[in-house]
Amino acid sequence: MTRKRILFSARWYPDRHDPMLGLFVQRHAEAVQLLHDVEVLYVTADKTLPSGKIITDESVHEGIHETRIYFGKHASELTNALEYVKYYLRGLRLITRKRGNIDISHVHVLSRAAIPALWLKYTSGIPFIITEHWSRYLPENVAKGAYSGVFRKWFTRFAVTSASSVTTVTQNLADAMLRLGLKNQYHVVPNVADTGLFHPAKENAERDVKKLIHVSCFDEPAKNIKGIINVVSKLANDRKDFILEIVGDGVDFAEVKQHAEKTGLMDSRIFFTGLLTGEALASRIRDADALVMFSNYENLPCTIVESICSGVPVISSDVGGIREHLRSENGLLVKAGDELALSKAIYSFLDQKILFRKDEISQYGLSHFSMKIISERFESIYSQHK
Repeated sequence: MTRKRILFSARWYPDRHDPMLGLFVQRHAEAVQLLHDVEVLYVTADKTLPSGKIITDESVHEGIHETRIYFGKHASELTNALEYVKYYLRGLRLITRKRGNIDISHVHVLSRAAIPALWLKYTSGIPFIITEHWSRYLPENVAKGAYSGVFRKWFTRFAVTSASSVTTVTQNLADAMLRLGLKNQYHVVPNVADTGLFHPAKENAERDVKKLIHVSCFDEPAKNIKGIINVVSKLANDRKDFILEIVGDGVDFAEVKQHAEKTGLMDSRIFFTGLLTGEALASRIRDADALVMFSNYENLPCTIVESICSGVPVISSDVGGIREHLRSENGLLVKAGDELALSKAIYSFLDQKILFRKDEISQYGLSHFSMKIISERFESIYSQHK
């Protein structure tokens, strides 16, 4: 197999303001880098910069060349749209001038990130594929106007039909896109976990108190962390054999923490760690007895993938494509928003009415979410479009 030069153009990617933004895209890049040479191009309007100001940042991460272009955001959306076109093409010229031509383009998250891929296709005949992560195509979000506007819909359809293939992180998301008329050949390639970091503990300490953990980006309308806190608050009236550790940061962090403080359980039953990454995050998950997710809508969160690879069972709401990987051997599903159902599931887990085997859970993770598996899945798609 000949190594190809793959261009990842990403709508979301870890940047100077948020190291967690689009981390799942960076993980896909790391997986592809095992077999190919990856270039990442990320362009974003930066509201902290004055109009006309540009910052170009070039770096190397795990062998991946990353080019980030930040430009000062304008008041006019049309001007911003034109700036995206200009800077995506400028970034593309910079990359090809320094390190040579691209063999395949790989768009992550529509729609504007398709600009360089479409340019390469129609000027040089270079094929591209799309990987979509965004939940905006799911029916509940479409109903809220997340996927709307004549031009956006036209451009999205144009990008999808121009692509050689489309991958989604769940079949549920692929089905939602097809229902919206976004026709193409779809493949499901899930999020990836670094199994060098996310693996089972050699031995968990015996303890009377079970540790539940929640990890998220604190987007409350999606993640419903307050719902978890409500359930834990009621459970704490009946039993003292558990704690809840909440990991992460985000726009709704202060609001969620204030809600937790009202329960009177802070630093006794409920603990906030703030943002954790790398080994610090992996060790917290590894040490947990169960991950709890209670999202209102979702695709397949990286934290569920990482928990499974760590041999930690998952208690989650049944939304998006989570049920495609969560089954009786590795977790429990409950109806979204149903706090009573979540309470019963946690009760069953704490009472050990359902027993889980860490080795079986982590083996499933290795066979579905490891870097090696995901790199091979993408290679099988790339090889169809030489």
